[in-house]
Amino acid sequence: MVVQPARKQRRRRQPDVAASDEPVAQRVTQTVDRAMTVLSCFSLERPELSLTEIAQLLDLHPSTVHRLLKTVEAGGYVERDARSGHYRLGLQIIELAGIALNQSELRRHGLAELDHLRDTLNLNANLAVLDRGDVFHLAYAVRSDTPRFYTTLGRRAVAHATALGKVMLADRPRESVHADIEERGWRPYTRYTIQDFEALDRALDEIAAVGYAVDREERSLGTCCVAAPVRDYTNRVVAAISVTGPTQQLGGETLDSIIDVVKDHANRLSMKLGCQFS
Repeated sequence: MVVQPARKQRRRRQPDVAASDEPVAQRVTQTVDRAMTVLSCFSLERPELSLTEIAQLLDLHPSTVHRLLKTVEAGGYVERDARSGHYRLGLQIIELAGIALNQSELRRHGLAELDHLRDTLNLNANLAVLDRGDVFHLAYAVRSDTPRFYTTLGRRAVAHATALGKVMLADRPRESVHADIEERGWRPYTRYTIQDFEALDRALDEIAAVGYAVDREERSLGTCCVAAPVRDYTNRVVAAISVTGPTQQLGGETLDSIIDVVKDHANRLSMKLGCQFS
């Protein structure tokens, strides 16, 4: 038998790692960015969305959105209603939100102050921070007769249209405040919402001087809100506490006493965060 010589195997050319990794990394980054953007499409106003609606919001092809939805659905971040075919945020989001809330020192200390503030004034009390130019509600304490929709954690509102937002904006450089509004727009809620920089700057300067803010129907007609700043150990404003009620209840001589109580609770929370008032 004639033995054939072994065939010399051709070595496969190894790809250039430096050249190949960068496009892969870029594709992964793009996929992650798009997946996060898919999640950001959902809101209190849009809790459920169809694939077509998400594609329109993101300006992406439906097939691309379908692949992204399958990825985040597999991780439990969205779920699909079998009957309507619409998508909503999944239980994994709730789990992560719970972890974040439980780790928030501000919220842990704030809950007791909110409960006491509510019971003292018989008004709904709120704790919020600034997030990307908006007010983000971190905690609340409400009266038992308050409608359920009010008690939604994570509610957002236009910062300069609320007492909570204005009292936090007053501690920020005016150029930064202006830049956020120029990027996102004025987004007025009522005819009383501030809609020009001159009026806003006057209001923020006054708030910085007196140490509190009042929202008179700027967020909602018939509603008034009083807020005071919460400071951390660096004396920087990191949050705000407020109470909300009918305009007629928070007017006249009553307003002065309400302001004092709100400021007192905000200062107590500030001291829990390490702030030392001189």
